[in-house]
Amino acid sequence: MSDEKKKKGFFARKFGLKSKDEKRAEEAAKRAAAQQRVDEEMAARMSAINAAALKSAREQDQKETGAGLSDDEAARLETEEKAKAEEQARKDVEAAKKLAAEKRAKELEAKRLAEEEAAFKKADAARKAKETKARAEQQAREAQEKTEREAARKAEEAAALKAAKDAQAAAALKDKLAAEAKARQEAEEEAARLKAEEQARRDADAEAGRKAELEARKQAAAAQAAKEAAALEAARTAKAAEDTRLAEELAAQRAKQAEDREAREAREGGFLTRISKGLSKSTSQMSANMTALFNKRKLDDEAIQDLEDLLIASDLGVGPAMKVSQKLAKDRFDKQVTDTEVKIALADVISEILTPLEKPLTLKGAKPEILLFVGVNGSGKTTTLGKLAKQYRGQGKRVLLCAGDTFRAAAVEQLKVWGERADAPVVSGTLGTDAAGLVYDAVQKAKDENYDILMIDTAGRLQNRTELMDELAKVVRVIQKHADSAPHHSILVLDATVGQNALLQTEAFQKTAGVTGLIMTKLDGTAKGGVLVALSDKFGLPIHAIGIGERIEDLENFSAPVFAAALSGIAAELGAGDEAA
Repeated sequence: MSDEKKKKGFFARKFGLKSKDEKRAEEAAKRAAAQQRVDEEMAARMSAINAAALKSAREQDQKETGAGLSDDEAARLETEEKAKAEEQARKDVEAAKKLAAEKRAKELEAKRLAEEEAAFKKADAARKAKETKARAEQQAREAQEKTEREAARKAEEAAALKAAKDAQAAAALKDKLAAEAKARQEAEEEAARLKAEEQARRDADAEAGRKAELEARKQAAAAQAAKEAAALEAARTAKAAEDTRLAEELAAQRAKQAEDREAREAREGGFLTRISKGLSKSTSQMSANMTALFNKRKLDDEAIQDLEDLLIASDLGVGPAMKVSQKLAKDRFDKQVTDTEVKIALADVISEILTPLEKPLTLKGAKPEILLFVGVNGSGKTTTLGKLAKQYRGQGKRVLLCAGDTFRAAAVEQLKVWGERADAPVVSGTLGTDAAGLVYDAVQKAKDENYDILMIDTAGRLQNRTELMDELAKVVRVIQKHADSAPHHSILVLDATVGQNALLQTEAFQKTAGVTGLIMTKLDGTAKGGVLVALSDKFGLPIHAIGIGERIEDLENFSAPVFAAALSGIAAELGAGDEAA
């Protein structure tokens, strides 16, 4: 062992110093540990995201189906979802690491090629410099030799002239020497020209060889990059196929759940039974409060005020509440009343308000007849449109659908699914396409191809967003360019769960889109079904249909007496629901 190594070992042991190899090993270990932590954190985050997505999908399915799960079943599903999420997260992390490794490999290869090209250029420059120096030295030697020959020639001429005896001999000798000098000069110039041409040819050949070699290197690098890109694309295709398979499995599971739900609901009875069940959330609390309010109580001013407060709190509105109290007070003031009598009076008032507005959606005979569907986000426009399209196709009508909601990709896909169910083509564009332009094309297509009905879906928009309502007004203007009377039906789809906010929505959309009728959805999942009465009392718009479920047959033509009996609770009170079943 050398003295230097001994000293180094001594100081390393003395002061705890480490060699370069040890330091590099420690740094590599630290980087590996840090990368491991990043991978674990990424896997944990992705697992949590996947688990949340699966749980949300399951909860959404449960919400749509209305079916609950036992604690054991819920725990089992949550465990399975967690396992699926962790497995998917592991695959995603491995894919991300693979893509990162491929990216680093490509960067290293590019760096290697750049270094090789730089080294090649450097060596070529050195070679050219060497050749230039050699040519300069050769030229210097040739110049020196030429100078020496010229000096020798001049010395010979001087000697010859000196040796000449007379002027004639000197002149003749001078002429001879001049001719010889000229001949030598011409010979030297010719030799220099030939030499220059030969050097130029060699330089051209060398440059062509260098270019060919560089081009071969570039082609090889391009081929390798294409091979790597193909492998990456294959990996992406495989992942997309796996994602598609999982989506298909989820869709099949949801379809099975929908079929089970439809079969279950088909066993549960007719329309009155289903609407009574659907409005149970709206009626149960009101009925309970009404029973408590009129338990052996006279109908005095205080009772009337309490009744009006109860009905207003149930979203029926001030006008209908006062009509009910006035109807009761006319015959029963200062007398004892029962909750059944109050429910009968409530049913009568609701029926009186709604019966004039009970108008099923009737086609006017225009061709194409244009139906425009408007409403806020999540109100059920696309589903309602799809159900009606299925009904019209069942009647033998030629129906064309227009996916005017160009802001949500899911809306376009949802309408295409309904188009397949109804056997109706869909006019759609790319995400972000101008909705008015797309509607214009759809109307023209419906005209050119002689469709009976054109049903236009629109983007959900908040009634208080002026710029969005202006876009809807633009769509209406585009439709009116084809026919002054179009759209022949402007249908506002309302979500019953929003309660009193439906009043503001109706007012805003009536101004912008000229609403001609209402369809109210989700009456089966709300405690605010009474808002339909308040809407009708304030705006007097025709009510075409109501939705009390997800099936096509759950979109029913509106019946004021049936709705009044179900909402007031008198149907359940008199056992009408059992008879209908």
